Amino acid sequence: MRIFGKALLKIGQVAETTGLSKRTIDYYTSLGLLKSERTAAGYRLYPEDVVHQVQKIEYLKTQRLSLQEILASFTEREEKTGDVIYQEVQQLQDTVKGLERRLLESTEFEKQEIRLELSRRLTLIASLIAQL
Repeated sequence: MRIFGKALLKIGQVAETTGLSKRTIDYYTSLGLLKSERTAAGYRLYPEDVVHQVQKIEYLKTQRLSLQEILASFTEREEKTGDVIYQEVQQLQDTVKGLERRLLESTEFEKQEIRLELSRRLTLIASLIAQL
């Protein structure tokens, strides 16, 4: 279906294309992770780029981000430019390098804490990269 020149997908088409259930798509929409428009008959229609958005969400979930964290990252993304995101990734990479150096010189107890912090930082990097 096309409205004003842009392709719109029904929820069933989104479900079929992404492999998610209609219920999951409804849930993501209710959280604000996905945007839809309503027809006069009350049907929800999604822009074509919803498929890409779902792929981002599913990827970030594999990186152990909660849906609330994903929503926050999407909201922040709308406010940030690519240059700002790139700078944040660079800063996080510098932090990761420092943590890796510390890991080599640490006791077993310290290594556990450093690994946890490394995991957090790498997850943040993945989240930022997904926003680009």
